Amino acid sequence: MNRTASYLRILFLALSGLFCFCYPFAVIGVAFDVKPPFSLDWAGSFLLFLEGSILLLAAMFFYAPVRVLCAGACVIILSYLVETLGANTGFPFGLYHYTPVLFPRLPGGVPLAVMFAWVLVVFGSYGIVKRRPSAKRGVIVGTALLGAILATLLDLAIEPVAAHVVFYWKWLDQGALDYYGVPWMNFVAWFVVAFVLLGLVYVVLQRERNAAEVSQREQVVWKNVQQMGKVERLAMLVPGILFLCSLFMFGLVDLTHGYYWGAICALCAVIIILTKPLIARRRIW
Repeated sequence: MNRTASYLRILFLALSGLFCFCYPFAVIGVAFDVKPPFSLDWAGSFLLFLEGSILLLAAMFFYAPVRVLCAGACVIILSYLVETLGANTGFPFGLYHYTPVLFPRLPGGVPLAVMFAWVLVVFGSYGIVKRRPSAKRGVIVGTALLGAILATLLDLAIEPVAAHVVFYWKWLDQGALDYYGVPWMNFVAWFVVAFVLLGLVYVVLQRERNAAEVSQREQVVWKNVQQMGKVERLAMLVPGILFLCSLFMFGLVDLTHGYYWGAICALCAVIIILTKPLIARRRIW
């Protein structure tokens, strides 16, 4: 094992352990309104940075770090542009603005933590629904479509909590049809943006140019799978684990605060995920 790989393992395990320590406090605190004697204003942003970073590190076990960083940069930059457009014009999500809860604020009024939330959503759902490397357009579209469905179900669970419980953002115009004060156009936009980002991540990470490259890559990947240690196997599970953790936390908060449709959407996403094995033959990061 070279020094870079060793550092990657140590950092991945350290951040994963930190998440395991912080996550129960976040769930209990938000779901049951438990207030510690010290301020936790930083906790929301910290967890988003932590989760996004863990997913990027996990992907580096199976892809060249340059590819992972390029894919992560694409998600961060494009989501920032879309969020900035939305927060300042109302398109495509609807009229809203971010509160000071999440930080740091970037030009345009969008917190950097939100970009890492997009990394969590995109890389998490991608890691769950990804298929064999393929140059076929239908495979890329199918992967992005199912991932976008999971991302939208997660957003349906997040919105009541983010807007009315932890106050990450505030909706200014709910429109003619709304979901707990959130305009439905937000979820349509979420689906479209998630679909585009998932397709882009697929292309950057694992699209091959022809069938020969696909076959060659599969042989290399699955030879490595057979030689995996415990850390690498944990990295395989991370997308599903973190996505399920987000669904559980927001679904539970929805349930304890009376936003029952949000809890139902979280449950639907969990059912979809659990019908697909988190480790299956011919599936890998």
